[in-house]
Amino acid sequence: MLVKFTVGNYLSFKEQVSLDLEAQSIKEFKENNTFTTPIENVELLKSVAIFGGNSSGKSNLFKAMAFAKKFIQNSSKNSQAEEKIDVESFRLSRANLNQPSHFEFVLIHNDQLYRYGFEVDLKSVQSEWLYIKRKTSENLLFQRTGQEIKIGNNYEKGSKKIVDITRDNALFLSVNAQFNIHLAAELIKEIGRLKFISGVDDQPTIDFTVELLKDPEINPIINNFLKGARLGFNEVKTENLELTPEILKKSGVPKEMHKLFLDSRKAQTIISTKHIVYDDNNNAVDSTYFDLYRNESLGTRKMFSLTGPIVDALMSGKTLIIDEFDSRLHPVLAKAIIKLFNSNQNVQNAQLLIASHNSSFINSSAKLFRRDQIIIVDKNLYGASNIETIHEKKIRKDASFEKDYLSGKYDGVPIDLELSGQLNLF
Repeated sequence: MLVKFTVGNYLSFKEQVSLDLEAQSIKEFKENNTFTTPIENVELLKSVAIFGGNSSGKSNLFKAMAFAKKFIQNSSKNSQAEEKIDVESFRLSRANLNQPSHFEFVLIHNDQLYRYGFEVDLKSVQSEWLYIKRKTSENLLFQRTGQEIKIGNNYEKGSKKIVDITRDNALFLSVNAQFNIHLAAELIKEIGRLKFISGVDDQPTIDFTVELLKDPEINPIINNFLKGARLGFNEVKTENLELTPEILKKSGVPKEMHKLFLDSRKAQTIISTKHIVYDDNNNAVDSTYFDLYRNESLGTRKMFSLTGPIVDALMSGKTLIIDEFDSRLHPVLAKAIIKLFNSNQNVQNAQLLIASHNSSFINSSAKLFRRDQIIIVDKNLYGASNIETIHEKKIRKDASFEKDYLSGKYDGVPIDLELSGQLNLF
C-alpha cells in the first residue's frame, strides 16, 4: 500500500513535493476514512482528492507517479538498452535543466515499511536508494551513486553479483528483479498495484471491465454494482463476434477506428445492457437489450468503464488513481463511489486518488473528506507547481471549504478573463 510519493524537477514540479497518504492527528471521519497499518503509529487515508485550476499541475502529479512506475518495471529490459530515458525536467528554470529528476515511493509490503527512490536524467540513473524501517530507525538495503552501488548487510547477498551488469540507464532494483532477487521482485509487484485511469479515455477500462465480466465469480459483483448505480438496466452481457465491415458499421464503433479493428483481426465484443419492457399498465412483460455504444449515454459508458477497476481495487486492496474523475459522471454517483472507498465495506483498505474540478465534493455538507484528504495544487507566476492540504494550510474544520476554495482563498483557481489589456504584444 502507498504511504507517500515524492517528485521533484519533473514537468511543472521544480522543487520536491510529496503526496502524503499518512493520516494526520485530526479526529473528523477517522473511523471510515482512515485505516490502521501493521506499522506502529502509521494510519493511512483511504482516499485523497486533488483540486486546482486548469494547468495547475494535477495531472502532472499523476504523470510523475506513472512514469516512475513504468521506469521501475521496464528499465532493465533489453529493449531499453540503447534508449534515452523518457524523463522531462522542469524547463522554466535554467538551473533545473541539467539536474536529474527525483522520484521516491514509501510503501508498506508484507508488514514492512520501505522507502525506495531514484534520480535520473535523459542519459542515466544518477542515484538510487532502498531503505527498510526497523522500529524507530531506517536500515540501508542499497545505495547507488552513478555506477557505484553499496549493498547493505540486510539485503540479499546474491545482488552483489548484479552490480557489474547493471546498465547506467537501468535501475538496480529492476535488474535485481530480473535476476530473481526476491525482495526486488516483491517491491516492483507492490508498485505495480498502483492503477492509473484517464477519466476521459474509456476504452482501456471498458476492455478491462469486459474481461472481469468473463469471470463467473466477479460477474455478479460487477452486475450488482452497476444495478446499484441506477442507470436504468439490471444486467450486462457480452458477446464476441468476428469482425466484418458490416458489423463494425452497426456496432457504434467510431468510423475512424474501423480500419484499426479490422487490421487487428480481433473479434468485436458486443456489450449489451438489459432493460425491462412494460405494458400500458406499467407491468413488466418482457426485456430488451441496448448496445452500450449505440444506445447508452456517455455517462453510462463512463460508469461501466470505471466499474471494473473499482471492483478490482476494492477486492484486491489496490491503489486506484483516476484523473478527471468526475468527467461525465453525475455528482451523486461520483460521491457514492468516494463514499464506498471511505467506508467499512472497503475491507481490503483499497486507496482512491482522484483529480477533480467538482468543488461540491469538499462542501461541508457532503461530509466526504477530512482536511488532510483535500489537496490543493497551485502554480506560481514562474510556472512551478506546489501541493498543500487544507490541513497544512491551517484551515479550521468548520470553515466553508467549497466557498473559500472557489473564491480563491486556498489558491488553485485564479481566474480573471479579459478580452484586452492582458497580452503584451510589443
